[in-house]
Amino acid sequence: MEQTSMANAGLAEQFLESFALPKSTLLGVKVPKKTLTDNVSLVATDKGIVRDVLKSVEWSHTLKPETANIPVFVDGTHEYQEIAVLTVTVKSRSKTKQLCRLLHLHIPYPLLLIVKDEKGFALSLADKRVNQSDSSKLTIEHQYDIGWLEAPVSSIQQAFLEDITFSGLSKISLYDFYLDLIGKFNRLEAATFTGQYSNKANDAQATAEQTNLIVELKALEADLSSLRNKIKKEVQMNNKVKLNLNAREIKNKIKKITEQLD
Repeated sequence: MEQTSMANAGLAEQFLESFALPKSTLLGVKVPKKTLTDNVSLVATDKGIVRDVLKSVEWSHTLKPETANIPVFVDGTHEYQEIAVLTVTVKSRSKTKQLCRLLHLHIPYPLLLIVKDEKGFALSLADKRVNQSDSSKLTIEHQYDIGWLEAPVSSIQQAFLEDITFSGLSKISLYDFYLDLIGKFNRLEAATFTGQYSNKANDAQATAEQTNLIVELKALEADLSSLRNKIKKEVQMNNKVKLNLNAREIKNKIKKITEQLD
């Protein structure tokens, strides 16, 4: 995916073109918004998000053995018989992560969500497992969201976009294919801390470990941001010194964890 092409209109379309899914996976079916708003399990707040944020949904591609020549994976905990690629057009960027979570929860397939508006696009995945108390339901273990990308993309974002291609993802099973996608999402998140995108392949255990490290880093970053705000407002010098010491400890933790991401 050339940097210049990303500067043109239709970034989401450019991404799909670069992703290069087989033509056999093309579906192009509109999902009526009403099917979501009429869902009886949605509370009023959720219906409000769908109403106010969502413009349209298209089930653009479907990946399964017949269309992508990738075997299914079912082990009682995971159920990957089909991966749905949805193009989600939004009216507002407000609460798009919540909207993605609703789609992940209420559409019974592993999803790759391509969320777009007139200026750019975002991506979302979710690790879903079979609910052990009700096998007909799925539980989200973790949601992976790539924030909004706009032209011109950064060098790190460019490396990520070039790394996501159908040909470069595992074909062992649909589960391994999806894990590879998660791994690439994680590597982009890791690059925000390390400053460099790595295209090193990870297995399932390494991907899970990296997810945990990124979650921990984000929590520490939030703590550090909160401390910095307190330091600015603190007028007592002794309290300010204590807060600065706490901030230094958090910075050291962030540094150590970031080194583990390399």
